[in-house]
Amino acid sequence: MSRSILFIPIFLLQLLLFSPNPASGQCGAFTSAQLNWDNLDYYWNSGGNGPYQNYITDAMEQTQRFAIGRNWLSIVTSNSALVAPGSGNSAENALHTGEIANYTGQDVQYNPTANNQTVVITFNQEVLNANFTLYDIDMNASVTVSAVDALGVAQIVAVTTYTSSILTATGITSKNVIDLLGADAAANNSNIGSATFNVPAAKTITITINVIGTDAVFWLSDINACINGSFPTNWHQQANNRPFVGPTQNMPDYFLLTPDNDVAYYIDPISGQARQLFQDAARDYVNSFGYDPYNRYLYYISENNSLDPNNRTVKRYDYNTETTNTTYISNITTSFSLGIPTFNYGIESAGCAFYDGALYFGIEGGKYDPDGGSGTTNDRTRETLVWRIDLDASNNPTVAYQVVAFDHYLNASNTSIHDWGDFLIRNGVLYNFNTARNGSPSVYNESKFHHYDMTTGQMTNVYSNPNTISPANRASWNGQAGMTWAGNLYYFRPSTTAGLSQVGLYNEVGGIGTPTTITVVGGGTAWPGGSGDASDPFRPKCDFGDAPATYDPYVTPATQSPAVHERSENIRLGATWDHEFLKRGVTGTNDVDDGIGTVAFLPPSWNAGYVVQASAFNNSGSPATLIAWLDYNGNGVFDASEAITPITVPSSASAQNFWLYWPYTMNSFTNGQATWLRVRITAQSAGMTTAHPTGYFTNGEVEDYRVPVDNFPLSTRLIDFAAILKNKKVDLKWSAAEETGIYGYEVERSADNINWVKINTVSTNGGNGIKNYQVEDANPVKGISYYRLRIIENTGMKRFSEIKTISYKELAISIAITPNPAIDRIKLNITTSAQTEAVIQITDMQGRLILSTAKNITLGLSETEIILPAGINSGVYMVRIKAGDEVIRQKLIVNK
Repeated sequence: MSRSILFIPIFLLQLLLFSPNPASGQCGAFTSAQLNWDNLDYYWNSGGNGPYQNYITDAMEQTQRFAIGRNWLSIVTSNSALVAPGSGNSAENALHTGEIANYTGQDVQYNPTANNQTVVITFNQEVLNANFTLYDIDMNASVTVSAVDALGVAQIVAVTTYTSSILTATGITSKNVIDLLGADAAANNSNIGSATFNVPAAKTITITINVIGTDAVFWLSDINACINGSFPTNWHQQANNRPFVGPTQNMPDYFLLTPDNDVAYYIDPISGQARQLFQDAARDYVNSFGYDPYNRYLYYISENNSLDPNNRTVKRYDYNTETTNTTYISNITTSFSLGIPTFNYGIESAGCAFYDGALYFGIEGGKYDPDGGSGTTNDRTRETLVWRIDLDASNNPTVAYQVVAFDHYLNASNTSIHDWGDFLIRNGVLYNFNTARNGSPSVYNESKFHHYDMTTGQMTNVYSNPNTISPANRASWNGQAGMTWAGNLYYFRPSTTAGLSQVGLYNEVGGIGTPTTITVVGGGTAWPGGSGDASDPFRPKCDFGDAPATYDPYVTPATQSPAVHERSENIRLGATWDHEFLKRGVTGTNDVDDGIGTVAFLPPSWNAGYVVQASAFNNSGSPATLIAWLDYNGNGVFDASEAITPITVPSSASAQNFWLYWPYTMNSFTNGQATWLRVRITAQSAGMTTAHPTGYFTNGEVEDYRVPVDNFPLSTRLIDFAAILKNKKVDLKWSAAEETGIYGYEVERSADNINWVKINTVSTNGGNGIKNYQVEDANPVKGISYYRLRIIENTGMKRFSEIKTISYKELAISIAITPNPAIDRIKLNITTSAQTEAVIQITDMQGRLILSTAKNITLGLSETEIILPAGINSGVYMVRIKAGDEVIRQKLIVNK
């Protein structure tokens, strides 16, 4: 039974309002969370001794960051000697066995060496009801706990001691507990020297060891708090990467993976079909995949067959620009002040995931083996760690903190109990695929599935992999981990057949489904077998239409999709095929549509036929189906009755032309209006009919065209009309075969393709024949603008040309140079309004070029380091950055 040391009535109020390990109901709108030392690693600088063997510096030891739910805290010690549990020992341990409810299991051991040393706990944002226990305060030791909230206001700290306590508590706001008896040390299985502290609102908690006494060691328990925020549910499902649905086919639910090579593939786990995404040949393999479906970045590493402990570089593949081999974090320990330690594996042979807008990155632990394998008595495990790396709005790393840790080996043993595999995160739970193996041939008797609740800090489930009691083949382990958009978890591993791999469903209660053999389709690098890594949900680029939104309803994505084709597969319209994430627009000019060369005018109130010619290419080896729809009733929908009779397109090595004919187009349009035409082509086996103007098909293409309405014969025929952006101006040129009766041309511009303004009027050159014209728009609008010609006849009739689109994105750019003055290198903090390539030059004041380099600059703030030439002299120089049409200059002082 516990007893509370209370000094004034308000303390009683504090204890009533705030209790250890608060239940969610006691946290109100906040979330109850725990930092649990059973599943974390509080490392320390052990020098050349185990387990950390010179991998940890004093600075790393003295400032450590840990997740507590969705938040994090730092623990800073005032002296490196505060953490010294002894060679071969872990700082978090279970040596103090006197347990207090809600603070059980391992605790952090501190060994202060002088009076007034401190342990400071700082939360990244204020928490409520923060509470923890200090164990083994004895032998005249004196400890004070104080706290402030986010405004710096001192908090009233409540303290609870326990039966037969040797401690005396004093103080009103901060609490001092002291062993005044000092006669006997409290045993490690006793709580007479234990005190539990509770802080109502905490930003910073300071533990000061006023007097170390004659037995200085004490332990810090788990930390409980009510935190602001919680992990999101269905986070991957919120991104616009849901697989599309179609009338006869649905898009597969893909995820990314790599076998034992340098290629990233995306796979349909149901069929086992994988397609190549990109290749990074910098090293033998790519590994540690984490895919951000919101920004469409794949984070990964490159590694060789032989282990490189100095490999600390994280890369990023930008699927927006399809840019590979881009260094994202050059050194995971020192870059961006992340402070993530690596061990004898570097960052290799581990795992990665992306969740909640953050990169979760794994570091393999390894083993301290001072005897070089000749004995195991002194062998000690290093823990395998998962870190969360938070990103800012520009997707740059800001801070890293430890999420969970696993012992790699049993101490004093060669038995491996953890080896990645991989991990995934869904709804705040980390699913760890542990592929630990031992013996020769390998026996996966320690292969397990670990389910870790990142809010409570509890390992909620640990399942032994099926058939691991006495496995003798490679197929008995769980392998890598991939997750689909639907949230299904899959394992991915080598097959028992050399050169093959398998994928199968994990049922999340320790069972695995029947595997499917993986095959590569669509060309690309052959599958070598093995299993390198897998990752999060992925949706590839597709081809979409660009008609107004009414033609592509997408209100209920579970049952409807816009017109979309996943890939061409040698079936397309015209010569090009668009690939994009979503509809680029709704104006009919947002895609490169070239299947129809000339869109004929639709006469108003026309009760006759309409015809245009389309170019189709089908070299698939099987017939394709071509269908077109013309919205001649103007209801904003492509009705089945508005479709042509489907056309069969035979397979051919050459493009084929087909007339698209509507025998009846009765409408109520008037001159100057417009409607829309859609053309789709896909494999005949897909079963597309006139009832399918929308929805998903695996292959083929869709194109949309704006159809002007007019019923007068033209007295002029435009041969060519072009709009080109040049030097921040739009150059408009056209050629026309003219007859008599033409008055002139009006050049019109629109910002939305709906509302038009006249910007120029051009008279005809007179006479018949081909005439050339040119005008300039000296003040184009920013963003997307549209241009057309209005052809004016002497009769007063006006007709329009086709519409041309210009994208004018003036680049805003600024730079900051640090340090300045510089010695041998500078960092350029470049802020831009768009992703671009910049040419960076350094010249002397006479204009002589000293250095020139090109860099890809991301949207927002990016940091670029420039190494100055070794022979550069002290003096004043000019840094010149050219991005697009923008040039910015800034002086640099070199002071050697």
